[in-house]
Amino acid sequence: MNHKIVAGLALIVLVVSGCSTTRDGLLYRAFHNTHAKYNGFFYAKEAMAEAEVILFEEYTENWDEILPIFPPVDESTAQQVYPLMERAIEKCTNVVDKHTMSPSRRDQKDMKRPELNKWIDDNYDIIARAHLIKGEKEKALEIFQYLVRTLDYPDAQAWSNAWMARTYMAMDDRVRANNTLIKAAQINRVEDPAVRAYVYQVYADFHLKNGDVEAAIGMLEKALKHIEKEKESARTLFILAQCYEFTGQSEDAIARYNRVVDIRTPYELEFYSKIKQAMAFDRRDGNSDPIIELLEDMLEDDKNEIYQDQIYYALATLALEERRKDEGVDLLLQSLLVNLDNTRQRMKSYLQLGDIYMEELDYENAQAYYDSARTFMEDENERFDEVDAMADNLTELVDNLMVITEQDSLLEICDLSEEDRQDRIQEIIFQLEDEAEQRREAAIAAAEAELENAGDNGAGMFWPYNAQLKIAGRRNFRDFWGDRILEDHWRRSMKMMAAFSDEFGDGEENLTNTEEALEVGGDEIPSVEELLAGLPCDSVARDGSVAMIAEAYYNAGLVYKEKLSDLENAIDTWTELTERMDESAFHPTTYYQLYRTYLQREVEENYQSPFCETCNSEYWSALVLERYPDSEWAILIENPDFVDQEEIKLEEERLAYEALLQRYYAKAYQEVLLACDEVINYNSTNFYTCKYHLLRAQSIGALSARTGGDRKAYYAALKRVVSWCDETDEGKYARDLLAALDPSSLRGEKDEANASEPEAVDVVWEHKPYLEHYFGILVPVGRGNVEELKATISDFNASFYESKNLRVTANLINRNFQIILVKDFKRQDYSLEYFDIFQANTSMLEAI
Repeated sequence: MNHKIVAGLALIVLVVSGCSTTRDGLLYRAFHNTHAKYNGFFYAKEAMAEAEVILFEEYTENWDEILPIFPPVDESTAQQVYPLMERAIEKCTNVVDKHTMSPSRRDQKDMKRPELNKWIDDNYDIIARAHLIKGEKEKALEIFQYLVRTLDYPDAQAWSNAWMARTYMAMDDRVRANNTLIKAAQINRVEDPAVRAYVYQVYADFHLKNGDVEAAIGMLEKALKHIEKEKESARTLFILAQCYEFTGQSEDAIARYNRVVDIRTPYELEFYSKIKQAMAFDRRDGNSDPIIELLEDMLEDDKNEIYQDQIYYALATLALEERRKDEGVDLLLQSLLVNLDNTRQRMKSYLQLGDIYMEELDYENAQAYYDSARTFMEDENERFDEVDAMADNLTELVDNLMVITEQDSLLEICDLSEEDRQDRIQEIIFQLEDEAEQRREAAIAAAEAELENAGDNGAGMFWPYNAQLKIAGRRNFRDFWGDRILEDHWRRSMKMMAAFSDEFGDGEENLTNTEEALEVGGDEIPSVEELLAGLPCDSVARDGSVAMIAEAYYNAGLVYKEKLSDLENAIDTWTELTERMDESAFHPTTYYQLYRTYLQREVEENYQSPFCETCNSEYWSALVLERYPDSEWAILIENPDFVDQEEIKLEEERLAYEALLQRYYAKAYQEVLLACDEVINYNSTNFYTCKYHLLRAQSIGALSARTGGDRKAYYAALKRVVSWCDETDEGKYARDLLAALDPSSLRGEKDEANASEPEAVDVVWEHKPYLEHYFGILVPVGRGNVEELKATISDFNASFYESKNLRVTANLINRNFQIILVKDFKRQDYSLEYFDIFQANTSMLEAI
């Protein structure tokens, strides 16, 4: 019994004394190392692993480009794992604070095992990595630098240097990243193959980010030699294959893709390895049959059902390379048809179709597909600006062509007899009714198919998890409200558009427009009276319709010439305008444009057409001079240097103003004032008139200051600048000067409502972003429970910012408002980061 008591007391003494971090010995080291590993480090490692899974799931791979070795983390995805990172930081910080042993040199024992502070550096490593994921790069860098300074064994040195290099890359500091990687790559004494592989992967990532794919290949090959588990090498091997494909080394690429297929890896990686292996195959001998056979076999595989759009796209690419255009177009359309929710692939198919039709100068189809491609294209895409501009240009062209067709159709109906006009309107109504019925039948069939595909998933469960209930509810909503856009007068405008859209032209384009219009407007068919009221049959409406046609012809020609560089279509369009109409507001300009366009072709292409009387610049220049001799177009034809003379005049005015400005800087204020008055009074068309007004005012101000007089004349001169040049930079500058020097001079511009408001008091303050900042929320008295809000914000801080030790306080400002403060943030950028994450959180802070 006494032995048990003694043993128990000894155990208690051991546990109590084991908490000391200033003493050393076998039991002390065992105690602290055990707690450091299993209390904090273990749970922090679990949090990091959970965060890694979330980040990987949130990241969407772009299989058209070389994959990143480490999926990037942006602000939005980082916010998803903030609580996990805070948990990891908290756990590891507690370990560092409570279990870092620091015995004096005299008390430190000379023993190799157990190691002193064996797990402390691992905890520091997790803290640094968590800060890096959160975007707190400076904090992460500080810890990695500490680890590099204090750790003396090669594995830890290489690991910390590699992570420090990644931190520098995140900070866009390529020089320091490269220098750090050079140190990390000196790993001859590194024993852990995982560390060796990681260093080479980071080095490869550095080269890829700098666009040096050849150098990245060497590093990836080295990394693969040290990855022991084959399954873990799949992504690195796939990226290596992409690099070989990028550099044109097809055989090496195919070999690596084939190795990925042989590894038991997630099927998505296997699928893309197969399809890229097929597309990397050397097709220079003209035999693509093996590739087509492989892709068709992939189509028949049930596992590839969700990837069929990409397989069809690959088949279309082969067909287009072999100049089988019609087949390629059909395959691209099939790719769009089977596409489920792959927006990137949808964009690629639309873009390819747009390119095909643009090459054939089929502008209407090209416009439709480019516009659709733009909808699904990311802003970072290298072709975004090109496609965006092309879609706008083609839309402008198609809109003008549609105006011509639409107005022609309406005028054609007006030219019918009363009886025939009624019959045509009735035909239109019947057609609309048939289309509406077809659409309803298609919608019913689609809904039934949707329900069938949903199956019994979630049956009997709460509605958000019951697929059939959600589909039925969505269908009932559409049946009642339709799919129309929320806008004013939608019913009236859509009915008219749908009614006459079929009259605007023929072919698939107009059928699509009709369907889109009715989808927005619902199935309500306009009456005969409504359709007749929309016709331009009276003289005023007819003149307006004809003017719209003339303008559309001219604008369409401009788009052809200026934005699409299609001179032939520009000439044809303008010629058609002159042949259809004897006169319009656009005829003089059209004649001049025809003259300029033919002249351009004659100069650039040596264009001649001896059998066409009107197909030359001389014909159209003579017509301009004959019919519009006093127009500016006639002046330009007779004097082609007229524009150059205007530019010379503008340059002379600029030089004169700058010379006078130099005299102002030389303090010749009286001379400057007289010169400004002369320009303002006798040369009002001068391009720099507003600058002269401001220079005059400043000269008056300088003279007043020199003579010690009052500033009334200066204020009056500034007011004159505001009056004459209100919307210019000079006017705004003068207004700012008046507001600063004489605020009362601007009070007269306030309306009565503002006049009754108390005058604002100017507060002099200095922006100091490096000082302490607070985050505040104003709460109207009686509009919210401040204590509940404080508790909610405190919970948010505990999840997302526990390591910051933020405080939440509440105070009454006045009878109307209370303020909740979150403090303290050491710098402005920390508080702004908190504000962004606070705003983006829609779960914990939903009630705020």
